[in-house]
Amino acid sequence: MQVSFGRRFHTWLALAPATVSLVLTTGAMAQDKGQASAVHRQVSAAEAQVTKAISAKDSKSLSRIGSELGRIIEAALARRENGGEVSSCDMAAHSLAFVAVSAADGLISKGEARKLLLADASTAASDFQKDMQTCEKQAGKSSGSHTSIGKALRAL
Repeated sequence: MQVSFGRRFHTWLALAPATVSLVLTTGAMAQDKGQASAVHRQVSAAEAQVTKAISAKDSKSLSRIGSELGRIIEAALARRENGGEVSSCDMAAHSLAFVAVSAADGLISKGEARKLLLADASTAASDFQKDMQTCEKQAGKSSGSHTSIGKALRAL
């Protein structure tokens, strides 16, 4: 014996996969945006700390900040290994950590090594500025100027 559910049943069969896909995608995008926003807050706070530490020539604080940003980077790598994506905010954290560590090493070095390390930090500061602009778009934040680190490095 066959039971006919009529035309409605076939319509629901056609829409069900699309609906499930839409719900899952929307949830993932909301989670990604929320995660990007949280990382954006952490990186923005670290940016101010790095600028202050460079201006004060405080290599210990710069090393500590680099280590703190390392946790964000490790979480991004773990996500990537599990098939997830690395956000531009994670990349901004990476660039800022590189600035902090290079500047810290540059502050305690002398001569040619100091020049090279501070040049690396300046290059990373430029990368950070680009990454942060993309991060702000991804996190839904207003764009700001992220030139303070570059200015602080040039003042050295």
